[in-house]
Amino acid sequence: MYNKAMLIYNGSAGSNDIKASLAEAVEGLESYINELTLMKTLKKGDAETFCLERASQFDLIIIMGGDGTVHECVNGLIKLKESPPIFILPTGTCNDFARSLNIPLKIDAACEAFEETKMIQSDIGTVNSRAFSNFFGVGLITKASEGTNADLKQSIGKFSYFVSALQSMQQAAPFSYTLKTKEGIENDEAVMILAMNGHSLGTTSLYHEKSSLTDGLLDIYLIREAGLSLLKNLFNKVTSPTFPDEMEGIDYIQTSSFELEIKRKEEVDIDGEIYLETPAIVRIDQKTLPFLSFPIYQ
Repeated sequence: MYNKAMLIYNGSAGSNDIKASLAEAVEGLESYINELTLMKTLKKGDAETFCLERASQFDLIIIMGGDGTVHECVNGLIKLKESPPIFILPTGTCNDFARSLNIPLKIDAACEAFEETKMIQSDIGTVNSRAFSNFFGVGLITKASEGTNADLKQSIGKFSYFVSALQSMQQAAPFSYTLKTKEGIENDEAVMILAMNGHSLGTTSLYHEKSSLTDGLLDIYLIREAGLSLLKNLFNKVTSPTFPDEMEGIDYIQTSSFELEIKRKEEVDIDGEIYLETPAIVRIDQKTLPFLSFPIYQ
């Protein structure tokens, strides 16, 4: 039982959907919380501000939204001396970090299973002083995110990301990069570089047998070329219960930190939000924030 909880929700979503989701959440969680405060975001940055300025007054933080709302909240909570436990009620398009925490993707199911949650101290990544819970990416991933039509996203949801990705692949050009890790320096070319803390991207599972939200390591994917080769590898990953030992055109490493330099500036995508550029200094901080989870992989 929690005494006081703050529920942060995205006020810019459709009003009917929000009202129904809120009613469902309040009804589903009322037996676990004595006092529930609702906080509606009206613009970018509100969720981060709510967490930074008010989270320490509560015993539980509930984030009702998608990956963007989670991203904002994480950037507020990470600045606190100590964060309250965090529970995600996924209402976004992909809900990738919620998937990594194995949270049911329907509000009623997540609330019904609430008493079964276990708290884990999840790793959190940082890039150039900004935090990310799920992933860091450059290259093809930013083109896919930027190319996602808002109306298409609203009407067909997660499939819009795959449509956009396929369109971006046709125009993907490799870039030259320098990657510095504790293990050494690599100079090469790629069309996309991903650093994953979570296990899901665009609803596609990228879970690797070595992956963990609590090990202090990032899973780095260096994608050398796009087109049919990348599609084949993604198909093999999605249809396989385990990660292929080798994937043509994709290298996999694990590291706790790295520096990335690219000859021409590239936009950076963190948790689906694009507002940073390379060069990038990236690290993972082990067991940083407490999330309520249904652990399978940890």
